[in-house]
Formats: sequence, structure tokens, C-alpha cells
Amino acid sequence: MNQNNSPNDDEIDLRELFTALWRGKRLIIICVMLSIMLASLYLRLAERKYTVRYVFAPVASENSGPNLGGLGGLGGLASLAGVSLPTSSSSDFLTYKFLLKSEEVAARILKDRDLLVSVFSSEWDTERELFRQPASGPLRSVVRGLKNLLTGNEPSAYIPPNAARLSEWMNEVFSSSEDRDTGFLTLSAETTEPALMVDVITRATQETDQLLKERYVATAEQTVSFYQQQLNKARAREHREALAKLIAQEDQKLMLASKGSYFVAEPITEPYVSLGPTSPKASLVLALSVVLGGFLGAAIVLIRKAFKS
Repeated sequence: MNQNNSPNDDEIDLRELFTALWRGKRLIIICVMLSIMLASLYLRLAERKYTVRYVFAPVASENSGPNLGGLGGLGGLASLAGVSLPTSSSSDFLTYKFLLKSEEVAARILKDRDLLVSVFSSEWDTERELFRQPASGPLRSVVRGLKNLLTGNEPSAYIPPNAARLSEWMNEVFSSSEDRDTGFLTLSAETTEPALMVDVITRATQETDQLLKERYVATAEQTVSFYQQQLNKARAREHREALAKLIAQEDQKLMLASKGSYFVAEPITEPYVSLGPTSPKASLVLALSVVLGGFLGAAIVLIRKAFKS
């Protein structure tokens, strides 16, 4: 049987493809120009966002306390006595990061009425001086109706700003990350209101540090008293040295707590706010518009050629 050595019918002729694109270069250029115009319109209407960054470091050293496992069951005795033995400062720092955007810290921030009004400004009624549900526009009403039609879920009732809402808002607007090499905690955000974001982050970090300080002071006396009792009973040298070290650590933490300074984490820099907007990135948006416009124009040219064929 004779074999056909001619190219397959479905092979792409690159010369023919390039010729078709060259003949349709005017349409491709028009699509690119339209795409650039739309990108320019977007850049003019888009909100300018600034980068905010705040860096914190642990106050205490990262050295853990003495090993309590072999000290006559001291850890077990403490748990039976209802006393919480201290852990390393790294554990305090982890607690700090966890509480930073929690409802407990948010409840403390709620006491600052001016800050709360600034965060939920769209819901604040200046005439009545209370929070109310903002009026929904036509588009929002249509979206809500479609969502109800598709999912069957009724719109939830309006809830004025509370600790849960503020905590959820803080989890959305700024993020936290820890450097593994230095142990520094960086809080960062991209926002249209950098001054407000700096105020919120500053207040959240202060309230978190104060909360941990109050928790420690509330139990410190009981903890030190337990150590003193065990020190009086101890006979082994290693046991007495470990207890003395624990008491010294507690005294050091009590000294920090008694001062007006930071207890768990302290800022190592002033809050950083970018000099200019960092979002949207004009160069990236314009470059993408050129690429997308070129692809769109080329697709239209090839589709027209296919229909003509």
C-alpha cells in the first residue's frame, strides 16, 4: 500500500499563520489600544493602597527555664496545687501572636469609641450617634436577591460592631509573619487608610501586651509562693538551684510587669508607611493590558480567517 508522505491536513502552516496575523495587524493594534485605554481607566478609578509594616521583637530572652521533669515531680505537684509553672519566653510570644487579633483583645479595643467609629465609618450615623445598617444600593440588592435565590439562605440580621466583628475585620486587613532567623514578628497590611491602620495595629499590640501582663501579675504571687515552699523542703543541690533559678526568672518578669514598658513584645522600629501607593501597580496593569489586547486581536483575526476558509 502506498504511503502518503505529504504533510497532514491539520498541521499548522506557520508562514500562512504569520501572513494572516500581518494582514490583520490593524485590528490587533486597535485591540491593544482599547485594552490600554481600559487599563488606564481602571488605574484612574482604582483606590490607591499603601503598605503599612510594623516589626516587633520578644522582650525576654529565648532561653527556656530549667528542666522540671527530673526534679522530684515538681511539675506534677504544681498542677495538683493549681499553679501554672512558667514556660520559655518563646511560648509567651506565641501566645502574644495568637491573642493579637482575638475577640478578647478586640473587646478591649472597643472601649476606644473614636477608633471604633473610624473603623466602621460607613455604619455610623452622626445625627443619631449610633451604628446602623448602611443603605444598600441597587446592585447590592440584586446580588443579595440572587444569592438568596441560588442558595436559599435568608439575609442575616444586622449586627452592630462588636468584638467578634472587630476581630474578623482585623484578621482580614492585616497579617502577621515571624522571621525564623531573627524571631521578629512583622505585622503588615495594604490599605487605603494608612493612618487608621497604624492606629489599629498600635492599639492591638498595646492591648495584647497589657492583657498578658495582667494575666501574669494575677498569678505571679501564687507561683512565687509555691516556689518558696518547695525551696524550703528541697534537700538536693540540683533541686534547690533549679528552684532558685525559677524564682529569679519570676522576679525578673515581675520587674518587667511593674514597669510601664513592654512585657512580651516591643517594637524595634517605628511604623513604616510607604511613601507612595503600592497597589495597583501601574506598570504591571499596563503590561498585562498590552498582552491581553494582543491575544484578543490575534484571536479575532484567526477566527475571521477560519470562517472565510
